[in-house]
Amino acid sequence: MNFWLTGCARVLKPPGSDGYSCRVDEVRLDPMTVAEFDDRLPSLMHAYVAEQIRAGNWGSADADELAQLEQRRLLPRGFATPGMHWYVARTAANQVVGYLWLATEPSDPRAGAAWLYAIEVESDWRGRGVGHRLLDAAEVEAQRLGAASLALNVFGDNRIARRLYESSGYEVTSLQMRKPLT
Repeated sequence: MNFWLTGCARVLKPPGSDGYSCRVDEVRLDPMTVAEFDDRLPSLMHAYVAEQIRAGNWGSADADELAQLEQRRLLPRGFATPGMHWYVARTAANQVVGYLWLATEPSDPRAGAAWLYAIEVESDWRGRGVGHRLLDAAEVEAQRLGAASLALNVFGDNRIARRLYESSGYEVTSLQMRKPLT
């Protein structure tokens, strides 16, 4: 699978900056290679551990062990785990701007649902429309894979991601809440 998603061309930079900043015009989504997967997975798991600790779900002493258990559960065959789909997003100039991890799970009780497990934009490309392009690409790819809907989880304090999803038409389907008692 290889397709282009086009977007707007140029926008003014924020006040106090110099001139124009180019937004991403086109994003190509390519299947990830095994080497790219091996390179990407450690940072993906590190970010996941940090989010779990920040959310108060895991203690820092147990976090690495819990992440390894979760990784073995989700990816028993690593890159070759059935139903897992990995992508790299590139510009027309072949520069990597982001990553996607989609899952289609035949055993999912919500028949026809795909899951967006990870969407990541390279730091130099944030705020330039890449997140919207990646989300659009995830939706197109999920449909191509036969999904009738795309679901995701987002940590409550991740306001940037929540704004991205809400502005793209995603709705809250469940909500976990917690209050510390100490």
